[in-house]
Amino acid sequence: MTTTVEYAPKAIRPLLLATVVPVVSFGIIISAVLLLALGLLGLVLGIVGTAIAAVVRVRRLRIGLEAEVLARISAEPVSGPFEARLTNLAEGLAAQRGVPVPALRIVDDPAANMLVVGMTPEQSALVVTTGLLMALDRIELEAIVGRGIAEIRQGDLPAGTLAVRSVGRPSTSLDGGGFGALLARPFSGLIAAGAAYVTDADRDLLLDQAGVALTRYPPGLVSALEACERVGTALTRPDPTIDHLWMAATGAEGRAVADRPSLHLRIEALRLL
Repeated sequence: MTTTVEYAPKAIRPLLLATVVPVVSFGIIISAVLLLALGLLGLVLGIVGTAIAAVVRVRRLRIGLEAEVLARISAEPVSGPFEARLTNLAEGLAAQRGVPVPALRIVDDPAANMLVVGMTPEQSALVVTTGLLMALDRIELEAIVGRGIAEIRQGDLPAGTLAVRSVGRPSTSLDGGGFGALLARPFSGLIAAGAAYVTDADRDLLLDQAGVALTRYPPGLVSALEACERVGTALTRPDPTIDHLWMAATGAEGRAVADRPSLHLRIEALRLL
């Protein structure tokens, strides 16, 4: 027996804060320099410029984000023998959950994994790897798609999507060293807090439960995750900034990559339902 799993969606405000604070901090420094150079006029110019820069930064943070993620993983529209099966499953499960059907995309990778991205349900996309489609039967694929649809329905997907730019990029700068790391280092604590905010340890377990609450068949997801465990979920080209958007760990490394429950632990948790 399964029950509907609901949990409070994550607000995007902490992630916006992680984006705005560095802009404001540098703006204060520039305003102080302008004050010394131009007096009160310089201070006013600095404050106004900082406010404009912060607003522009927040607005640009969301523009084209979904398309950027899809481009970075080389996702293509689903076609060929898998198109009808995947489309039928997504349409049925989306209608059952009352959400728009996400755009369906595929990534040519032998790993068995799935990603969901989107700032709104209407802009969301569900991405599967070729390895996943080859490894799963229809019931198992329904369980994985159901988990993706449940993730869209739960409402915290915008936070995870926004984190790609708000904390993922700065984390990569810190890992890479150089001038970018020098600029990001004063805000490393804020960046780490933002990353932890969207990658809490219980998220995968809760989304698994939400998925089986939709399909009402826990053995389907158990079998699907077992297949993923056998095939492996590590991507050929893992990206640490978007690792958290994938259903399972991709093999990426870096500050942006959080520890996640193993597939074995998630399978055992589902067996208890």
